Amino acid sequence: MQWFEKLEKNGFVQIERFLPYNEALRVKDAIVRNSHFRKWNLLTTPYQPLSNIKDRISSKVIDSSRHSQAEKAFKRQQFSFSFHRSSNKHAKQHGQSALHKDIGDKIVKLLEEQGLVEGQLQDSFFASFKKGQFISYHTDGGAGKYAFIYQLSQGWQKKFGGQLTLYPKKIKFFKRLIEPKFNSLVLLKLSHPMPHSVNVLRNPAHKHRITISGWVE
Repeated sequence: MQWFEKLEKNGFVQIERFLPYNEALRVKDAIVRNSHFRKWNLLTTPYQPLSNIKDRISSKVIDSSRHSQAEKAFKRQQFSFSFHRSSNKHAKQHGQSALHKDIGDKIVKLLEEQGLVEGQLQDSFFASFKKGQFISYHTDGGAGKYAFIYQLSQGWQKKFGGQLTLYPKKIKFFKRLIEPKFNSLVLLKLSHPMPHSVNVLRNPAHKHRITISGWVE
């Protein structure tokens, strides 16, 4: 069965070796070498601002509070997440628009060649997950026709966590775990729909779970 047949039948597919190895390495190295991920913003939900004096406290204190709030909601099984990300607009500010456009164009072309889309990249972003971060069970709603997650984590070990967990039967106890394998592309058919989550990270500080994610219409 071809990858696009699996996608249409099962609602998801993982394509290994999406790019030539050296090309994937260049993308990853460009992000890490320039420390782009250090400039991305912490994104959390839920978030209750500390107070109107937040400008007088350090960003580290604010980020710690935000992560703690998300973590408590996660333990209560509420929708929540905590990770660092860059949107398209933010990426342009740090010279990453070429990386976004190149990967986005390749994914659109891949889907377009099979007649699955008409070539519209809705949005994309870089994401970095540190120890303790996560995304809880959710669907992407009307974000687009397909979601994509391109993995750029090298030397990843199962004990680091951070697996993409899919729920093909739409029930939480029926799971499919996908490891963050370098240079692999995961496609999700959003009309399926395909609930998913990112397991809590247990990675050491020098190991970054970095992805390029987004949606195609």
